[in-house]
Amino acid sequence: MKQVNWTQAILIGVVAIFAAIIVALLGFVVLMSFSKTEAGMLTGVLTLDNYRELFDDPAVGRAAVNTILFAGGAVLIAGCIGLPLAWLIERTDLPGKALLSTMMTIGLLVPGFFAAMGWVLLLHPRIGMVNQWFMGWFSLSAAPLPINSVAGMAWVEGLTLAPVFYLMTASSLRSMDASLEEAAQMAGASRFAVMRRIFLPLFTPGILAASIFTFTTALGAFDVPGTIGLSGRILTFSTLLYIKTSAIEGLPNYSLPAAFGSVMLIFAIGLSLMYVRLLRRAHNFQVVTGKAWRPKLARLGRLKFAAWAFAGTYAALALVVPLLLVGWSALLPFYQPPSMRALGSVSLAAFSRVPWQLVLTGLGNSIVIALIAPTLTLIGSFAFSWIVLRSRLRGRLLLDGVAFLPHAVPGIIFALGAVLIALFALPRAIPLYGSVAIIIIVNSVGWIAFGTRVVNTALMQIHPELEESGLVCGATPFQSIRKIMLPLLLPALAGAWIWLALLALRELTRAIILVTGENVTLPVITWSLWNGGQLNLAAVIVLVNVVLFAPLLVIYFRMTERARLQGN
Repeated sequence: MKQVNWTQAILIGVVAIFAAIIVALLGFVVLMSFSKTEAGMLTGVLTLDNYRELFDDPAVGRAAVNTILFAGGAVLIAGCIGLPLAWLIERTDLPGKALLSTMMTIGLLVPGFFAAMGWVLLLHPRIGMVNQWFMGWFSLSAAPLPINSVAGMAWVEGLTLAPVFYLMTASSLRSMDASLEEAAQMAGASRFAVMRRIFLPLFTPGILAASIFTFTTALGAFDVPGTIGLSGRILTFSTLLYIKTSAIEGLPNYSLPAAFGSVMLIFAIGLSLMYVRLLRRAHNFQVVTGKAWRPKLARLGRLKFAAWAFAGTYAALALVVPLLLVGWSALLPFYQPPSMRALGSVSLAAFSRVPWQLVLTGLGNSIVIALIAPTLTLIGSFAFSWIVLRSRLRGRLLLDGVAFLPHAVPGIIFALGAVLIALFALPRAIPLYGSVAIIIIVNSVGWIAFGTRVVNTALMQIHPELEESGLVCGATPFQSIRKIMLPLLLPALAGAWIWLALLALRELTRAIILVTGENVTLPVITWSLWNGGQLNLAAVIVLVNVVLFAPLLVIYFRMTERARLQGN
C-alpha cells in the first residue's frame, strides 16, 4: 500500500481552503446579484430586476462613465511619469539612481489618501492654498484649478500609481538586450528607425501590460475618489458601492451593488485575460541569454540636471508637498494656508482633541491585521507555488489561475462578497461580520496573487535536486521543506512579509466596506474624520501612521539593499 505523503496532503488542504474562499467570495457576489431583497433582507426569489435597475439608474451610469474616465486618466498620468523614470533608471547613466529607485518604492507604499488629503489642501475650491492665491492675485470669482473633479481625482491617482507603472516597465527595460539596437545602428539605421522598428516592438507588450494592470487597480480604488470626490457627489464604482452598502441613503440594498460588482467582475476578468496574453507575448520577445549581458546606458550629459528636475518635481508633487501640508494642518486649530499670520496660530491643541481611545482601538486592529494577514498570505502562497511547481497533480496550472484572480478583480468586490456571505450565508455561530477576522481573511486572499508571484520566482531558483538529495539521505518531505527549502526562501519571504505588512497598515479600499465600530482600522478612522470635516484631527492621525511606517520602511530597505549587494 502506497504511503500517504502527509506534507503534500496538508499543502493541498491549504490550497483548497484559499481557492474555496476566493471562489466563494466572487461566486456569492454573482448569486446575490440575482437575488431579491426587501427591507435589506433576502426573500429567496431569483430575479433580473437588479440588473434592470442597475442599467436604469442614472447614478450608476454617471459612476460608470466617471470610473472609466478616472481610471483612464490615471493610467495616462502614471505612464507619463513612470515610463520616463524607468528609462532614466534602467537605460541611462543618471547619477544617484539608487536614491531615485528608493523614492519610487516609498511612493508605492505611501497611502493614496495621504496624497489626496494634501492635494485637497492645495487645490480645494474653497480652502485650497493655490486657488486662494490665484483668486486673490487676479480677483477671480471662482477657483481656477478645482481638485474636486474627475480630472483632479485622475491626477492624484496617477501620481500615486506612477511607482507601479515604473516598477512594471523598468523590469521590461531591464530584460531588453541593447545589442539589437547597436546592430541596427551599425547597419546604418537612424535613431528614429531603431526606436520604431526595434525598441518599440520589444517594449510595447511591457507598456500595455503595465497600462492594463494600472487601469484595473484604478477601477476599484477608493482612497482617492473617497477623499476627493465623495463629498461633491462625484461617484465612481468604489464610492457608489460604499454608498449603497453603508445605508447612507436609507436601508442598504446589497443586490444592486452585487449586480454592479458582477458587471465589473466580468470586465476585470476580461482585462486580466488580456494582461496574461500580453505577458505570454512578452516572453516571445525575451532576448537576454547570459549573465555577461549588460544594457547599454545612454549618456545624458547636461540633460542629467533636467532629469533630476523632472524626478524632483514628481517627488515634490506626489510626496513632499502633500505630506507637508497635512503636517501643517495638524498644528492648527482649523486649517489656514501657510502664512506669517497663520504661523501665530500654530499649537498642539488638535492633539488633545483627537479621540485617542478610538485611535488606539484602530491602531490595535491595524497591527493585528498587519501581523496575521501577511503571514497567512505567505502560507497560502507557498502552498500554491509548491503544488504548481513541485507536484505532479493534474490541473495544477488551473490552481495558478485561481491564485491570479485576486490580482485581476478589484479588491472592493472581494470585500463586498465577504460582507454578503457574513450577513446572509454564514450561521450566527460564526459571527464574522464586524470582526477583525473578516478583514484578515479578505486581505489574505486579496494578496495571494502577489505572494505566489514572489514565491514562484524564488522557488524556481531552487533546483529540485536539493530536495531530492535530502529525501535520498532519509529526510521526510516535511523535513526537506523545513531544513532545505524554507531557509533558502527566507530572504524572499521576509521581504514579502514586510511589504505586505506595510500594505496592511495603509489599506483602505477593502476595509471601508468591511469595518464597523468593532473592527475599525487606523486608515478608516483617518478617512472618516477627514470626510466629517475634521481636517486637523485627521492630519494628526496621518502623523501617527507615518511614525508606524518609518521603522518598517527602514527594515525593508536594509533588507533589499543587502540582497542587492549579495546579488552583485
